[in-house]
Amino acid sequence: MKKILLLSSLLALMVPCVSNAQDTIEQCYKSATTTLAVRECLKKELQQSRDEYRETLEKLTQQAGELDRVTGRNETLPALEKANTAFDRYVAEQCRFEEKMMGGGSGAGAANLACQINLLHIRMGAIESHLSAQ
Repeated sequence: MKKILLLSSLLALMVPCVSNAQDTIEQCYKSATTTLAVRECLKKELQQSRDEYRETLEKLTQQAGELDRVTGRNETLPALEKANTAFDRYVAEQCRFEEKMMGGGSGAGAANLACQINLLHIRMGAIESHLSAQ
């Protein structure tokens, strides 16, 4: 029961992050008049998402390091680093796939950027659930 409660809390925290990403992406498509303008808007939003992600990840890294110090184990920080490496690989491959699904069309680059924004926001939701659990 405790696991179900934790999982439902995690999902509830992630929904606003995904919703925010979708709103941001939609705004780029609505406000831009050309494919180039859409890509430029998405690039700007991706940079902002990356900055937010780095800040959130720094907090979790500190928390993981502190947990390792308190417990006397060196497990949490290495596990986080391994998860981050896997996540980075996943984002690259998944967003490359999204781009290829556009068949090389003019929206392929935008699809890749939107994919990265979405996945970063999902990951931030997961990270923030750990930060708020403490």
